[in-house]
Amino acid sequence: MKYLVAALSLAAVSAVAVAQAQPTMTPGPGKWQYFDAAGGMSGARVAGTGGTLVVKCDKPGKREVYSMIVADGAKLALPSQRPPSRPIRYQFDDKTIKTGSWRLYETYATALGKTQDGGAELDHFIIELRKAAKVNMRVDTGMSADVVMDYDVTGAREAVNHVYQVCKDEQPA
Repeated sequence: MKYLVAALSLAAVSAVAVAQAQPTMTPGPGKWQYFDAAGGMSGARVAGTGGTLVVKCDKPGKREVYSMIVADGAKLALPSQRPPSRPIRYQFDDKTIKTGSWRLYETYATALGKTQDGGAELDHFIIELRKAAKVNMRVDTGMSADVVMDYDVTGAREAVNHVYQVCKDEQPA
């Protein structure tokens, strides 16, 4: 069952990178796994309770890294030509709860860092993620109860560094 959940999470991650080969998985720090595929797609993922947290890029370049969460069986939004932005609350370790606005798709949400999207939400998230050992996320779907996800992100600094390096991108300060 564990492998089925991992395979489904990877399938959702791969769906974002249209027409790219199936990524190969390699162990990363802590519970993180690295993945790479033809065409330059690269990233790191960590499975948790309720979903999978991913930091990735579809092709190398400046402001190409982004973060996403893939829900395990929960619907985050209705299918739409223009995905809505909704609040996501996250708490790193025992620090203050922060709220950000992420773009919601049917089974996943993204905090983009690409220039045309402003990048501020991703920057704040990545800066805190690099220092954390755990993160709790609550997605306000606007359709039903919040979707809650918990992750052990020990080793996040190394995982994030790897993604930015492979993607030839600059990390937020």
